[in-house]
Amino acid sequence: MNTKQNQSLRQLRMLTTAFMLFIGILSAQALTIVNQQGWLETAYALWSPVDGAATYHVYYSGEGISNKHADDCLVRQYTEGYRVDVPGLKAGSYTLTIVAVDENGQELERATTNELDVKAHNREGYAFTEGYVPGGYNIDGTPKQGARIIYISAKTVNTVTCDVSDGKNLVSCTGLAAILQAYGKGRDKTPLIIRMIGTIKAADYNGLKDNNYMNFEGSNATDRLLENITLEGIGSDATLYGYGICFKRTRGIEVRNVGIMLFGDDAISMDTDNYHNWIHNNDFFYGAPGSDADQVKGDGSIDMKYRSTLTTISYNHFFDSGKVMGCGGATKEETNLLITFHHNWFDHCDSRCPRLNHTTAHIYNNYYDGVATYGVGCTEVSNAFIEANHFRNVQRPMMIAGQGTDRVYASDPDKGTFSGQPGGMTKAFQNKVEGPVEIRLFYQTDDAQQFDAWLVSSREEKVPETASAYKGGHVYDNFDTADAMYPSSPDAPEQVANIVTTLSGRTDGGDLHWTFNNATDDRNHDINTELKAAITSYQSSLLKIQGQTESGGGNTPDNPNPDPTPTTVTQGGYIVDLINDANSGFTFTGQTSNSKGTVTVGGTTYNTCLKMGSSSSVSFTITEPMSMTLYFAASANKRISITNIGELTIPETNIITQTLPTAGTYTIVRTSGESYLFFIALSPLEPTGVDTVGKATTTATTTYNLSGQRMGKNHKGIVIEGGRKIVRQ
Repeated sequence: MNTKQNQSLRQLRMLTTAFMLFIGILSAQALTIVNQQGWLETAYALWSPVDGAATYHVYYSGEGISNKHADDCLVRQYTEGYRVDVPGLKAGSYTLTIVAVDENGQELERATTNELDVKAHNREGYAFTEGYVPGGYNIDGTPKQGARIIYISAKTVNTVTCDVSDGKNLVSCTGLAAILQAYGKGRDKTPLIIRMIGTIKAADYNGLKDNNYMNFEGSNATDRLLENITLEGIGSDATLYGYGICFKRTRGIEVRNVGIMLFGDDAISMDTDNYHNWIHNNDFFYGAPGSDADQVKGDGSIDMKYRSTLTTISYNHFFDSGKVMGCGGATKEETNLLITFHHNWFDHCDSRCPRLNHTTAHIYNNYYDGVATYGVGCTEVSNAFIEANHFRNVQRPMMIAGQGTDRVYASDPDKGTFSGQPGGMTKAFQNKVEGPVEIRLFYQTDDAQQFDAWLVSSREEKVPETASAYKGGHVYDNFDTADAMYPSSPDAPEQVANIVTTLSGRTDGGDLHWTFNNATDDRNHDINTELKAAITSYQSSLLKIQGQTESGGGNTPDNPNPDPTPTTVTQGGYIVDLINDANSGFTFTGQTSNSKGTVTVGGTTYNTCLKMGSSSSVSFTITEPMSMTLYFAASANKRISITNIGELTIPETNIITQTLPTAGTYTIVRTSGESYLFFIALSPLEPTGVDTVGKATTTATTTYNLSGQRMGKNHKGIVIEGGRKIVRQ
């Protein structure tokens, strides 16, 4: 499939979505899923609103997960409908179930998606060497053990809270800038996942560095770097507007699924002592105009210098960027930067895709789509292995400073056309290069001295030591065939355009789609005025984030992700009520406490818990398979064990959802660390047929619980009265 076919497919998908939304609006009461898809370690669904719905609960299942509740902040309302994106999924098959609930907590409608195929991110390149996995996610895409998860939006970026260790104590920090500053002290290495929703403009964000950057900065370059953080956009519209991101003294930072527009300097600046960072699946648009003539589109999209090494740049979409990427500082590098570039879409950009100075780079499977000036520029002491890329209508795909195309077509051969520096050395293998523009590309088979790249017939073939840069004499170091080189599996160059245009950038291509006119834009260096106008006037169609509060959607130290009770709860409730009710069906051992925080469930806040110590336990009996949800506070990373299930670690959300697959008696005990249990909810895996939800009845009718036990008149929970199932509250 070619690029135009891909764009047509996306437009058809958008029209189909709009039509289905229209049908959903007509049906009003039905919960109609109008779009559903598995993406890269994410699954999403879009549905039309349901009359009378006050909120929507979303549950996801697959790959060992059963009916797990998605965080409320992942559910958003747009002008085109409601949407949920569930990140942190390993590759596999999943379903999403959306439940519409009215203001009284009663279920109105529910719908379940088809099986959604979730794909894995491509984790290749220098960022993943030395056993390192950047960010807050594991190699399989699931959150790392103990990872903290916070949500930010324009409303909450300055009020979101997170506890960060100062080396001795946990300190509560308010606002993203303060949280990053506390992490920057380098005392807390706990993985952090920052989930960004909607557009956050420069005016929304307090604490920008130099009024230009969200700042990731560590205290020193050894033991106190800022580490292990993922900044990820949720959905297709997460956008930094009017500023970029700065890295200094960092390691293991991941930025993904974010759009960056009208940034003041660089969109992403890696300035000094940055290691093992991964920038992928982002959309880079125009920056704010700079003072120089070549900065009309912004200074640059990504800048890497001064020991900013072991980096992977992959699956990004660059929209008509001017100077896309510069690698290596102006004062040179002590040792070469090591950078991987793969599966990026250089969409009608101008130059520096990338430009290398004191850099060793593996450049593969990128799509150079009508790049006006040049593709890869290799200068002083640099080594570039350029393989299996697709260069479409790029007059100068590869250049070495001071020789080949740079020399032959220069009015002053000693100065060249793009750099007066000494040259590096480039190895080329299996690239697809096509016109219709006149291609200026010389291999050593064309000219033994004035070549732009040394062409090889296999990946394993080395560039001979006798081949050196015409200006400066640099010899290719054959890094790509060394034993220490990381493994990689490039796609065939004929497949690159289809893969890259489908998977690069934000989810489903982002919410600002733009199709260039190849006839005029392929060779145009000037700013595209229509694209600039679209960026300048850009607004997300986001209307509301479900569950969002001023403190970031309920992200508090004790209860990071408050969760409503499952829609049809048949057993369980507040721990204190269950303990005090002899007919609750639960048996407890252990002590209670009212000083361990609070938990909010279904809009009600509870403050007393059961302390799950070494002698504590909870036992109960069920007569059918159930989904159990346990609500803890201040218990992340503690462990419990459940009969026939085994040991479970309490996540950062302080909520465990677990399927109990068979009828029988279950017991919950502590296995490691004292935890604090506030609320238990048991829900059937299938619809219960509940007839009535209301307060405890005072009728004299004999009632029984689901286990067949006779109940008192004030029993809370599900009972059988007159052949009907009734939930008493």
